[in-house]
Amino acid sequence: MQKLKHTLVTFKLCPFCMRVLALMCYKNIKFEIKFIEMYCKPEWFVKISPLSRVPILMIGDDIVLFESDAIMEYIDEISPPQIMPSDPIQKALDRGKFEYASEIMKNMSIFVFSQDEEKFFKHKELLKTNFEQVEKWLDDKKYMNGEQISLVDFCFIPIFVNLSVFKPIIQQCELTKNFTRFNKYGENLLQLPCSKAGRVPDYELLVVEGVKKVNSYLYRSNPCFFKSLQQNNNLLQGK
Repeated sequence: MQKLKHTLVTFKLCPFCMRVLALMCYKNIKFEIKFIEMYCKPEWFVKISPLSRVPILMIGDDIVLFESDAIMEYIDEISPPQIMPSDPIQKALDRGKFEYASEIMKNMSIFVFSQDEEKFFKHKELLKTNFEQVEKWLDDKKYMNGEQISLVDFCFIPIFVNLSVFKPIIQQCELTKNFTRFNKYGENLLQLPCSKAGRVPDYELLVVEGVKKVNSYLYRSNPCFFKSLQQNNNLLQGK
């Protein structure tokens, strides 16, 4: 199976694609990648993607896997050693945490992109509740299940990537304050080479441009932060 051609279809800002990309890089899976725009989905994509969303993994000419969790488990199983627990109970617990990480990303997306002040503060509190739960799961462990990385950890990489993009704002609004184990967990994940290899080089810029484009509450309430980011970007581009 591993000799079959793998093509990952993704959207540059999709956190669910990022978790798959990070895992494929960690596992040294050879693959091709196709980027699409979700606001203008190509016809060929709509025909083969059952839910019309990314990521999908094309295997050879006939097989299409969809949903990031299913793709991740497939990647893990074809590239030993497997990092998904073999114990049925732990495996079930981790699958629940896959979904919990997805819920965090949904809350974070609203926190970052919402134009509404009330939604912004509502989801800020929801995220604090989410982070508190993750803190409890971690206890004093380096990763979710101990000292060795597991498949579930890859679901949390996009969360910390996005927190790092807006780090000064996150610190200012005390979103992760007092979550010592949660923050340390994020540091451990972001130190993995695959956490950087799993996203496009201009990811941070694209996220910031997206926030600015929709004129979100986060953008309107932090003009100095976004102005400095734009100035730094102009310097990097030699403008």
